[in-house]
Amino acid sequence: MGFSFRYFLAVYITLHFLPSAYGRYASRAFGILIPARIAWFLQDLPAVIIPLYIFFNCEHTQLHLINYILLGLFLVSYIQRALIYPILIKGGKPMPSIPFLGALAYNCLNGYVQSRYLTRFAYYVPMEIISVHFLAGLVMFVLGIGINWQSDAILRGLRSPLSRGSVEVEATSANSIGRVFDQDLGVDGAGPGGPMPTNHTSASRTPVGQSAGAGYKIPYGGMFEFVSCANFFGEIVEW
Repeated sequence: MGFSFRYFLAVYITLHFLPSAYGRYASRAFGILIPARIAWFLQDLPAVIIPLYIFFNCEHTQLHLINYILLGLFLVSYIQRALIYPILIKGGKPMPSIPFLGALAYNCLNGYVQSRYLTRFAYYVPMEIISVHFLAGLVMFVLGIGINWQSDAILRGLRSPLSRGSVEVEATSANSIGRVFDQDLGVDGAGPGGPMPTNHTSASRTPVGQSAGAGYKIPYGGMFEFVSCANFFGEIVEW
């Protein structure tokens, strides 16, 4: 727990000074660029393969229905993320190798810890399946994954035909990260929080799935009516 807290605290502080090295801030300053579909597939695949290997090949304790349900929910989420989500990506930005390797390492560790705990160390009595905390957690997971999937679909709907091809990523220096994608929006000094519109046109309401030209657009619909990053909000609720 101590190591995890220090690690996430270091990441939290670092991201106040450097933009996240993916998406609109992708740059060769953070390593070679990997096509989005390949990167998402490879980095999330260990979270599917490792739990399946542990389930079928490692020693188990006595498993109850709750163990199967929790492991199944974990696999459903990562099967969608590793095998389905990459196919649905429309013109995704390439991912630099440094965040790719970080995500790959995390998914290897997370896949092992979650599956090993649920198959070897987690013991649940049969009646816990009707307990308040289990049912509440199950509802939160389903709600969160639903918000995440819906929000991803809304974001994909904003992709215009002009933005579905390969994207040139400026890589002259870390200071240029993010600016290459702001030209069509008329934004100034976009930071890690995303672009800030500087005129009424860029902030106008664009119906979901319709294009207002190439560049970044403001999503509407679903939980985007209440939070700016509904896809991440869904992940937080889910886990």
